[in-house]
Amino acid sequence: MSNALFGELPLKQGSIVRTCVYSPDGNTVAVGLFNFNVYVYSTSDWETLWTLKGHSAFVTGIVYSPDGKQIASSSFDNTVRIWNVLRGVCLHVLNGFDDKVQNVVFSPQGNQLASACRDKKVKLWDVESGECRHIWISHTDYVWQVAYSPKGNQIVSYSGDSTLRLWSIETNRCHVLRGHDESIQSVAYSPQGDQLTSASDDTTVRVWDASTAECRYILTGHTGTVVSVMYSPNGNQIASSSGDCTTRLWDTGTGVCLHVLQGHTNRVQKVVYSPQGDMVVSASHDSTIRLWDTATGVCIQTLTGHSGRVLSVDLSPQGDKIVSGSDDKTVRLWDVRAGTTIRPIPNGHSSSVWAVKCSPRGDVVATCSRDNTVRVWDIQTGVCHQTLRGHTREVNCVEFLPQGDQVATGSNDGTVRLWSMDTGACTHTLVGHSDWVSDVVYSPQGDQVASASYDYTVKLWVVASGECRRTLSGHTGAVYGAMYSPSGKQIVSRSHDNTVRIWDVETGECNYTLRSYGRFNKFEYSPQDNQIAATNDDATVRVWDVGTGECHHIFIGHNVGVWSVAYSPKGGQIASGGQDGSVRIWDTIAMTCLLTLSGHSGIVNRIVYSHRGDLVVSASNDKSVRIWDVTTGQCRAVIQDFLDRVIDIAWIESSGVNYLVAGCADGVVGMWQVLVGEDHCNVSLTWRTTNGELDMKDATIEDVQGLSQLNRKLLKQRGAVGEPADRLRGVSKKVTTMVSVVSQLKVKAPSDMTGEGSSMRSSGMVKELEDKFEQNFQAAKESMEQQFQQARDAFFEDVTVIVAKNMHG
Repeated sequence: MSNALFGELPLKQGSIVRTCVYSPDGNTVAVGLFNFNVYVYSTSDWETLWTLKGHSAFVTGIVYSPDGKQIASSSFDNTVRIWNVLRGVCLHVLNGFDDKVQNVVFSPQGNQLASACRDKKVKLWDVESGECRHIWISHTDYVWQVAYSPKGNQIVSYSGDSTLRLWSIETNRCHVLRGHDESIQSVAYSPQGDQLTSASDDTTVRVWDASTAECRYILTGHTGTVVSVMYSPNGNQIASSSGDCTTRLWDTGTGVCLHVLQGHTNRVQKVVYSPQGDMVVSASHDSTIRLWDTATGVCIQTLTGHSGRVLSVDLSPQGDKIVSGSDDKTVRLWDVRAGTTIRPIPNGHSSSVWAVKCSPRGDVVATCSRDNTVRVWDIQTGVCHQTLRGHTREVNCVEFLPQGDQVATGSNDGTVRLWSMDTGACTHTLVGHSDWVSDVVYSPQGDQVASASYDYTVKLWVVASGECRRTLSGHTGAVYGAMYSPSGKQIVSRSHDNTVRIWDVETGECNYTLRSYGRFNKFEYSPQDNQIAATNDDATVRVWDVGTGECHHIFIGHNVGVWSVAYSPKGGQIASGGQDGSVRIWDTIAMTCLLTLSGHSGIVNRIVYSHRGDLVVSASNDKSVRIWDVTTGQCRAVIQDFLDRVIDIAWIESSGVNYLVAGCADGVVGMWQVLVGEDHCNVSLTWRTTNGELDMKDATIEDVQGLSQLNRKLLKQRGAVGEPADRLRGVSKKVTTMVSVVSQLKVKAPSDMTGEGSSMRSSGMVKELEDKFEQNFQAAKESMEQQFQQARDAFFEDVTVIVAKNMHG
């Protein structure tokens, strides 16, 4: 799903936006301001249709009549006004209030209005005449809000007295709903009208029976005031937002919390469902709006642009537009184009992702992992085209050939492998290192590949033949990084011996040895090929002249070790990230620190510039990625959709669109589209993988297809088929990953795992592997892990596991 800011309403009076709402047909939007006025805009051209003047204090609420022809507004001037939308005139001024009016709502039939007031009264009004039909007096404190039941035969009101009251319009009978310990903040009826839900300062959500007034569930989990509640259109879910910065989705049938939506950094003021119920929109005091997938709980988009608290948000009836109001005195209009939704991609890496690399053509991304594999992902769809298997230990690095038709990988098994991107086959296994291979890099011409190793050497290999052309020896410690110069004439290597060496590719001679007082963590060539920037454990960034080997400058500013560095593609600027969580921008001409970018609370593992050099992106151990403006230092966007530290990122430009790919320590890979404008930076999740560890809570596996009857019976005995399963009983976490898959996921067991009379081969094989793990763990660890991974991946291709409810990744 993509989004774009397509308008900012011209609020000429420049006032805080209290509320904004779409008309039932989506043709107009009404906005209430602190400047006492109501503005009505046409959604076809966003021109002002009417400025509704008359209130003498700020407007607290706006509501359209069901037919969209009228608007009712409540105000702190102790009145309610009814307006004709077509003519922009005030039809009635409803007086008789003894205090500020908090809220007003039309009946479903549109012939009545109910109002909530600080005078502790609920009033019922006739819309046509503007006369008060009834006054209910029962609350002992301010009445904050009223709502009609879907049938229109009942009104609920809530108050600062911590109670809700149900009023029968026909009999005037009142039910008092007690249970909350503190003031109530929000209330909502279910679409069917049989339930209502209340949110309170006491951090709970309560679900009530609308007929008996009995409390059916008390939903606990929030740690702050619950500000807003809403039912999904089908009534199966409740969304609640809180001052604890989270939104929670609840099952209305069981009261179970389905998802905790985390990402906002301040109070979540309001939450609304899309008309289809597949998305929840949350508005927060952190100045952002977030869009969430209700099935997975994943954040689909983060809408940034407001500079103040977002106080109100609404979706168009079609669900394709969002309007938001803020105390930054703006209303913003967002386009949410349907068709591209978040796609959780199953069967991703099962362990930490160490590196993310984009192909030169920008069509695929390669990731390498601790799970001994390399995976190649389609940028547009997130589909895994190829899984490159062959390494027997974790894969530390991956690099594309400049022409894009080959990748090189290096592993802890001491080998380098070259793979064809057309077939996925390993074309060469380069054997020669006696210890881990920490890095691989192609020459700019693509005829050589260099590998760095913990055996203290760098080796140069001929790509066409796989032969070792030269071994560069001289380091006295493990070599954990190598890089060709842009011209391809030099190679730079960094080592645990606290040196960086510059080698002549043609002769193999070491031209210069660059020394420091701490370990070099990262280095980068300047675009002009005349400098190297290197970060160090001694909290410095050093710039070296590659022609003389002299240290040109030492940048000092970080408090502790510096872990990442990148040159701007424009030149003249360096970005560095440190253990202190800061990102610093340095001027390589004036030799000064231009900006210190603060926001991360953990080590900054990786920094990349956008292709234009106007943005810097940082990945951190604090489980976030931040996008920074290198001119102003402003943090333009924060991605917090990670469950573990973010290890590597890549900035990609494909067909004129910017993308950001991130690899995480939990094995997850995700890609976000980045839309940048002068006053906004919108980041939307395009796809992400899962790591195979799926939570089976509240899920029931109904059937398994593709296994023999014996295998199916075994799974049933273990609580997998026909039974609710939190985790499969009697089996380990590793086995759980083999059957914990979402609805309709297709898998392939080896031929001897399926078919009648297989004697429980699929589960039996896994059991056998597990027994070997237990009996001879140390000796069999590496080979068994590889066998298990292969068995698991094979199992995930042909067997269909059908669940009653999608499980949560």
